Amino acid sequence: MKLYSALGLIPGDIVAFAGAGGKTSTIREICSELKQDGYTAIVAPTTKMLLGEADGIGPLVTADSLDELGSQAKTAISGSGTAVLGSGLLPKDRIAGVEPAWFPALSPLADFVLAEADGSRHRPLKGTADHEPALPDGTTLIVAVANISALGKTVGEEHIHRPALFSELTGVGAGQSVTANAFARALAHGSLGRLPVGARPAVLITGVEPGYTMADASIITRALWRMGISKVVLASLPESPAQVWVP
Repeated sequence: MKLYSALGLIPGDIVAFAGAGGKTSTIREICSELKQDGYTAIVAPTTKMLLGEADGIGPLVTADSLDELGSQAKTAISGSGTAVLGSGLLPKDRIAGVEPAWFPALSPLADFVLAEADGSRHRPLKGTADHEPALPDGTTLIVAVANISALGKTVGEEHIHRPALFSELTGVGAGQSVTANAFARALAHGSLGRLPVGARPAVLITGVEPGYTMADASIITRALWRMGISKVVLASLPESPAQVWVP
């Protein structure tokens, strides 16, 4: 099963990826699958993205106006099928995010738009701040991502991005272990906590393999179902090509 099909992506979607533990590898995998199936895709951050994270996705296009960005993106997509868009380049090899209000105008240029909507400093799980995720206007699907490796780890900077916010949301304090319920709550009520009207929610748990991690992910999945999140997908990412399971 392909990842984009398992997550329920359909042509015309503006998809926001939020959370931690593999957003960029997820986007890269989905772009590869879409190209194989003859689809085109735009990838863009709404906050910031490292230049290195754009490698292997498609040509990078940056412009500080919507008209110029759209014109350059159209050319890039016609040549490669995918393009990474930004509003400019920042110090420390970063791409500046695209204004959320620009996304509806950019969406007709490709079959799919994939937006990286927040950061996690490469942690497997995160606490979500009040301003996160920075969703594009017109978002139709939000995919909350986390890596199974965070389960059972102690709450702190080493394993959790913004651990104080994670503790506030889940009730699991600093130095305590991340439970399955806390893991699920960080996704359902954090990354997916501000779901726009009409947008579809989904959760992707990465780092899963048959065996212990699969069993752990199944426990989290049941907790998510109880919280009203019915679309849950498990994947072996960052291993690529990814193995994908739908519980």
